Amino acid sequence: MLRTLRPALLLATASVAAAGVLAVPGAAFAADTTTTLSKTEMAKALDAAAVTTRAAEAKGWAGNYTMKADDASGTATFVTDPLAGRAYVKLALPYEHSTTYAVSKKGLYEPLSSKKQKAAVKMIRKPSATFVFTTNTKLNAVSWARDNSADPAVVLTDDNDYAGTKTVHDDGSTTYKYSDGDEGDYALQVNAAGVLTGATLGYAHYMTATFAWRYGAQTVTLPTTAQTVGLATLTKAVAYVNLATDVQKLAKKSAADVRTAANKHTVKVSVLRKVVKRDGATFNKTAKVKVVTVTNITGGVRIYAKNPWTGVKVIYTIKASGKKVVVTKK
Repeated sequence: MLRTLRPALLLATASVAAAGVLAVPGAAFAADTTTTLSKTEMAKALDAAAVTTRAAEAKGWAGNYTMKADDASGTATFVTDPLAGRAYVKLALPYEHSTTYAVSKKGLYEPLSSKKQKAAVKMIRKPSATFVFTTNTKLNAVSWARDNSADPAVVLTDDNDYAGTKTVHDDGSTTYKYSDGDEGDYALQVNAAGVLTGATLGYAHYMTATFAWRYGAQTVTLPTTAQTVGLATLTKAVAYVNLATDVQKLAKKSAADVRTAANKHTVKVSVLRKVVKRDGATFNKTAKVKVVTVTNITGGVRIYAKNPWTGVKVIYTIKASGKKVVVTKK
């Protein structure tokens, strides 16, 4: 249950080890009526609420998540605008801090995640870039939100066949409570119109978590051009960001591979060329960009690379010399 906001949210949730039990909101109602529901009855009731909730989502929906434990806390915000085909999830959890945007028929904005990526955008003179955009013309932002955020209708139906209780309050709202028989205790708040507005989770005595939802037109403001770098550009930039070191490693590895192929015999130029070109091809394949060019020279090969942004060139030659392999930086 409540397996939405996956994978990052529940990874963070499950990783928190602290004491805590479910604390269901204790609002007093004058005329509460509580009945016991079987597994079948609970599933039927929550499925019905999901239909009403899905209808309420049509113009848009948003929500917040908070988790608390003795030694950790976190929040998440999620917004979906089905009319514009946009959605985003912002996580500020113990083990995940990120914001991701989805745009129907266009693609996904994801945060730069590594030091190498951040160094790469500086190298290409785009220091304000904090997101990488991946084109995906088949992406549906609403479907993406259902899989990656706390879609309220999904929360109601994701894992709801447990016996529990139904409490109807004097304002027409209803609270459904149940345990999953393992680690989770749940309380779902459905308003008088049959729409999910909140949920509380007590997880395995580690923590408590709450969800709150609202419905209606939403606005999702996407990252600016200055804040964004395309995936193809970023991939190429990352391949060049440590060019000198990477080509040096390639040259040394290739030389070692040639020595292994020679097996202490005289190094044949033909074998040397074959091995180094193979290693160069593997290097380019791994980089997903053609970074190095390996060409024949007298007695061996030349490895050449040029950074298209900085203009820096890196050149090594690898030559056969009897039983030796000579690597020279040019």
